[in-house]
Amino acid sequence: MDTSRLASHCIDLLRSHNRVSLGNMGSFMAEDTPATLTHDSHVLNPPGRRICFRENETWNDGLLEDAYGSKEELEDLISDVSRKLAREKSVTLDGFGKLRRTREGDIFFVMDKNVSVNPNGFGLVPLSLSPLPSPSKVKCELALPTEPVAEEDPAGQIASPVGRNATATGSETKKSSRWPLVVLIILLVLVLVVILVFIFRDALRPILETILYSPQERLLL
Repeated sequence: MDTSRLASHCIDLLRSHNRVSLGNMGSFMAEDTPATLTHDSHVLNPPGRRICFRENETWNDGLLEDAYGSKEELEDLISDVSRKLAREKSVTLDGFGKLRRTREGDIFFVMDKNVSVNPNGFGLVPLSLSPLPSPSKVKCELALPTEPVAEEDPAGQIASPVGRNATATGSETKKSSRWPLVVLIILLVLVLVVILVFIFRDALRPILETILYSPQERLLL
């Protein structure tokens, strides 16, 4: 029993149709499938078309009869396939796949991995997503901030790029940052004066008495 011609017609028809009938046996059904990842997420399979067989689809669409050219010859071949499937539980459609019958009597189809019935999948191959042997090092250079454009005020003068408010704020910040330094200098001067007065207290006593006491109080002293 030569099934290569039957398989060839089924492949061609399923590339442009979603259903191809085998008469009373049932029909091949085609369904588009999206790209999928394998269970370990290392291989990305391209989009394709999944083929299954349904026994309850017995409506004859006539596609195989038109492609085969001989209705009687096609019916004889399908009858031979059905008898062999009932007897041996498996029939190979050369170049297409295998029809198999379970113990419960259900028929299912396993398509050959090398067969493609997706007309839009030419040239698409599985993509390996294996991790890199070493971690990648990505360098990112930060762009320098652009300088703002200076604006012209109503008097015709060019204002600073950051504006008057920003200038005033900068001046206040500078003034506030100077206060701690001024206070520190004053404290140091006071401490230095106290030290000098303590050291030269005897030599400075007449001067201090002149400053601190009146002439009458100095006579009493």
